[in-house]
Amino acid sequence: MSKYTHIISFFYPSRDIIRCSINLKVIANFSEKLFATHVVIKVPVPKNTSKSKIKNSFGRAKYEPEQNAIVWRIKRFPGKAECMLSADLELVRTVRPKAWARPPINVEFQVPMFTASGVHVRFLRVYDKAGYHTNRWVRYITKAGGYQIKI
Repeated sequence: MSKYTHIISFFYPSRDIIRCSINLKVIANFSEKLFATHVVIKVPVPKNTSKSKIKNSFGRAKYEPEQNAIVWRIKRFPGKAECMLSADLELVRTVRPKAWARPPINVEFQVPMFTASGVHVRFLRVYDKAGYHTNRWVRYITKAGGYQIKI
């Protein structure tokens, strides 16, 4: 989940409305045998966004005004896969125009049965006098810590 391509352009067709276009491409940069789960990508938009038209190739995406972001949720993202999001936004002109700070894009995800560090458990022994029966199974999971991409 480390390769991103993003393009944000602004158009000014009339006096009251500003149009903004966002194109985002996400590539899963891990083996095709694995998959990412619970992927949530938050693309920030200006506070004066009034309408949005969103198209995406995977999952579900919608504009959430309370977060000032387009929130894109993907349940299962296969390795080496590519997905795209394009959004056309309409921004209302404000009385006091203020430059938009362009906060970073936030990404949350999990990759089951994958260790980013490469650490694997080869041997484990449990000593218990009470007769505890162990199962030979180890669960690996990789979670995104605070993954952000600057626009």
